[in-house]
Parts: sequence; C-alpha cells; structure tokens
Amino acid sequence: MEKGLINADTKQLDRLVVELKGFEEEVGEATYHALRRTVDHVATQVTRVVPRSYSIKAKDVRGTLRKIKPSRTNLRAGVESKGRTLTLAHFPHSPMKPPMRRRRKGYDVRVSIKKGPRMVLSTTPRAFVASTGAKSEDKVQHNVFRRVGKPRLPIVAIRTLSVPQMITNDGVAGQIQDAAITKLEERLEHEVVRVMLNIGKNVRRG
Repeated sequence: MEKGLINADTKQLDRLVVELKGFEEEVGEATYHALRRTVDHVATQVTRVVPRSYSIKAKDVRGTLRKIKPSRTNLRAGVESKGRTLTLAHFPHSPMKPPMRRRRKGYDVRVSIKKGPRMVLSTTPRAFVASTGAKSEDKVQHNVFRRVGKPRLPIVAIRTLSVPQMITNDGVAGQIQDAAITKLEERLEHEVVRVMLNIGKNVRRG
C-alpha cells in the first residue's frame, strides 16, 4: 500500500470488461452507479472506523473528508481527507480546566489519543491546561499548552496526529480498504445484473 493512499482492488471490474465485451457502454454505466454508492459507503465507514481506534469524535473525522464522485465520462472516484495535526483539545484529557489552586510542583496532564489508558504527558517544559481566550461558547475554551522556553511566555498548543494520519494507520487503513472492496464488488454485481435485465427486456420488446 502506497503511503498516504488506500486503494480498492478493481480486478473484478477488469474481468467484467473482458467478459462483457461488446457491452462496454453498459459496463461503464454500471460502474458509474457502483462507484457512486461505494464512495458514500467508504466515507461513512471512515467516520465509524477511525473513532474505534482513536479517541476522536466522528464529526471531527467527517469534517476532513471530501468525496470525489465519478461522472459518466470520468470514472475517477475516491474519498480524500485533508487536515492539519490536531491539538489535544480534540481528545479526552484531564484536567479539562486549569486547577483552581496553583501548584508549585505542577500537575500531570493525562490524555487519551488512542483508545485505551490515558497517557501522562512528559513534555519539557511540563504540559499544562490554560484558557484559549475564546469569547464564544462554540469555540475551544481550554487547551493543553507548553512553554516555548524558560520564560512564562510564549506558550504554544501541543499538537499530535492529523486525521489523515489516523486513516492511513495500517490497522485502520486495512479495515477501510476491505470495506471499499466488499462494497464495490457488491454494487458492481447488483448494477450489472440490473443493466443486463434491462437489455433482456428491450430485446424481448423488439
């Protein structure tokens, strides 16, 4: 598998082209419909599979996706994910807000990026939770930061994986690839049968 890409095997499509020689137009039409359904299915599966392995919300995954739908003249199809590395505000972490009392020795920040026990951040300087300064309630109010140097300022939000990196992780990518292949084969069979039945009806009608 090429890094960053998840490909679906199209051997069945190649066989159809050979076996239904003389019906290229009909095979193209069937492929067009099959690919459209497969693209929708794969996008849905991505939003389901990724949160099973990573502690991220489906809406955060969905927001990075773009469907590449085929046309009858261009059968290129796919699902593309674009997004920068995420801050820890997108993942379960504790504490969620800065402690009410300042602690001289600091405090541990625990975060769950992959499903499982939360890990303790051991960044240097130490990670801490602080206000983002956002005024609107629909914005991120608090995040996990680290200091750039020894002075109190500046600080930067700690970033981790991007959604595209999660999708192309071997364990996740394999599940998505299997879902894509299974759906494409299922829809191709359905659409080819439908097309051939229509041809049979038209022949009987004369």
